[in-house]
Amino acid sequence: MRSYELTEALAEVPGLEVTIRRGALHIHVPALGDTASLDPGDVVEAADVFVPTQAPAVQLDVRRGREILPLIVTVDDLVFTPSYADDLIAEDAELVVPAMPSLIAYSEMHRDVRALGKAIDNETLDPGMLAATLLAHRCFLRGAIRMGLWPVRVAAWWEYTNSRATERIPLREDAEWDRLLADVAQARNQNQEDDVRGFAR
Repeated sequence: MRSYELTEALAEVPGLEVTIRRGALHIHVPALGDTASLDPGDVVEAADVFVPTQAPAVQLDVRRGREILPLIVTVDDLVFTPSYADDLIAEDAELVVPAMPSLIAYSEMHRDVRALGKAIDNETLDPGMLAATLLAHRCFLRGAIRMGLWPVRVAAWWEYTNSRATERIPLREDAEWDRLLADVAQARNQNQEDDVRGFAR
């Protein structure tokens, strides 16, 4: 779609900061502290959609390879499709793949990943269940990255929990994920007075 068509469509959703910079569409959601950055040419359609809160919302249909994936933009959230677990785990790995929702909200992702990070310090968690949940959360995060988001705080919680798990998840190499974790490390260095739990609040 053309940039002006996208900015006009998104203008229907109050509270967003929508800009076009260097040919890319940037949708900043202040409530999340994150920005979805998309190539306008990858967006094939934009349409108003109904959400349970009845607040204004727009669905962008975004081309990713051979797929067309939705990004639902609301006044205070972004809703997207998690990545497939089979695309993330190493080939021939034997691992329970959890049932995945067809859509996940950014705020839900943050809440769930943070809750697991808090639970691992206070509860005895079954290693198999923990590995499956970590995989599901990694699918959420990868789905967010696929929509041009960069969820540093959520990734910090994921890494925190993963570092305390006794069972390692056999994941494929992912250079983009490595760059995200590098930004997590940089953020930690800038906030040395806080541990990761304080940073990821």
